[in-house]
Amino acid sequence: MRNLFRGQWIVLFVSLLSLIGFLFVVFLKSGFTAADIAVNSWSVSIRMGSLTLMAETISYGFDTIVLLPLSLLIATYFFYEGYRKYALLFVGSMGGVAALVTIVKLLVQSPRPWNGVMEEKWFSFPSGHVTSTVVFFGLIIYFVWQHWKYSNAKILSGLFFVVMEFLIGFSRVYLNVHWLSDILGGYLLGLFWLTFSIFLFSIFSRRRS
Repeated sequence: MRNLFRGQWIVLFVSLLSLIGFLFVVFLKSGFTAADIAVNSWSVSIRMGSLTLMAETISYGFDTIVLLPLSLLIATYFFYEGYRKYALLFVGSMGGVAALVTIVKLLVQSPRPWNGVMEEKWFSFPSGHVTSTVVFFGLIIYFVWQHWKYSNAKILSGLFFVVMEFLIGFSRVYLNVHWLSDILGGYLLGLFWLTFSIFLFSIFSRRRS
């Protein structure tokens, strides 16, 4: 552990901090009830046709049914372009986050809001859309920051990540298929898994080199 680079220590620290934050939300979820109900009611009050169409498009576009095949395509691209370690990272991280979300949903068994615009039949916490896309976009940005030399591209990729995650989180709350606490839990769980995966990847890559 003493041989870890400073960057690896930072990634590990963020990972542990995210995990602690996620566990805080899990064990104190009942404390978010007032905020959950308030945001749920607010989303109903701002509902309009154009926003609903945008939210539904985002939700369908970043569903697990879409993300997993897309992840395989990106991993295949990495593999044939010579970035085989990144292909393994992508497949492992996306497969892992899908399993992690499933396990947490089964353990927590939180019911969804009663007034959802879209029909969602499974448990609510955490948001699978948010958790998975944090990992998905985070891995792409990690690759960009590692291999692209243009600082503007790195900055734009970071801004893209923030905007997309805000829109995805907003869409799930706006459609009343998730509580606010589901979104918060999804962000924290996704950030934990993303940084933990990158940490393990950096350790493995350094030992191989």
